[in-house]
Amino acid sequence: MEELERERKQSRARIVRDPEKVRAIESLRLARTELEAQLAATSNERRRDHITQAIAEIDRRMKEAEEELKD
Repeated sequence: MEELERERKQSRARIVRDPEKVRAIESLRLARTELEAQLAATSNERRRDHITQAIAEIDRRMKEAEEELKD
């Protein structure tokens, strides 16, 4: 519980340089969550491969966006 409170305080304290990039990162996180749910629900190997590739692409985009936000 204390960790959650600390994270909330840190997130409020962050200076948002580019709100559009922050929204993009949040959108990517949401998409990743949805894909993880789809991955858990499917048993088709071909579909699982596609979802895994999509998650990897989202991770790559999130990393890029987070690095741009830090600069």
